[in-house]
Amino acid sequence: MAKPKKGKNKNSKAKDTKKKKSGSHSRIFSVLGLVMAGVFMPTTVLLIVGMLPTMVAIFVDRTRQKNRAVTVGAINLAGCTPFLLELWSQGHSLEKTLFIVSDPMAIVVMYSAAAVGYMIDWAMTGLISSFLYNRGQKRIETVKKRQKDLVERWGQKVTGSVPLDQYGFPVHDQNQTGAPVQATDNKQ
Repeated sequence: MAKPKKGKNKNSKAKDTKKKKSGSHSRIFSVLGLVMAGVFMPTTVLLIVGMLPTMVAIFVDRTRQKNRAVTVGAINLAGCTPFLLELWSQGHSLEKTLFIVSDPMAIVVMYSAAAVGYMIDWAMTGLISSFLYNRGQKRIETVKKRQKDLVERWGQKVTGSVPLDQYGFPVHDQNQTGAPVQATDNKQ
């Protein structure tokens, strides 16, 4: 039976320890979050109802950075803020929360803010992609111009399109005998 390599075993132990630490931290934050949600139940209910578009954006956005979810979430939270302030200033009760949540105008304002977040994401994605595309095209033009200047200065050999023999010499620069042409110095 082969023994495992020591270096590999240490790495796997370090990864396991790291996973255990991150798992315990997430459990602590989850429990703390549940306690806070229970203590501030009216705020929790209002945010759950008001931030539904953000929750959808989190699940729909498959990118690692979750840019769409962040954009929608920030604007959606801005749409929920006036109603949160109203709730906090008028007693912070579950009755007031249900009154705000049952008001169609409040829901329209919160969800319209999320729609604005989606529009910002859509517009910025298009704008930035067209900017990067144009920048790439300019770079291609610059590289082609530079290649043209190099060919004018050094000849076709710098293009990489000249066929070479087995020793790396250009095939078309051979004289009648098949030997490579030697460079001559004309400065005498």
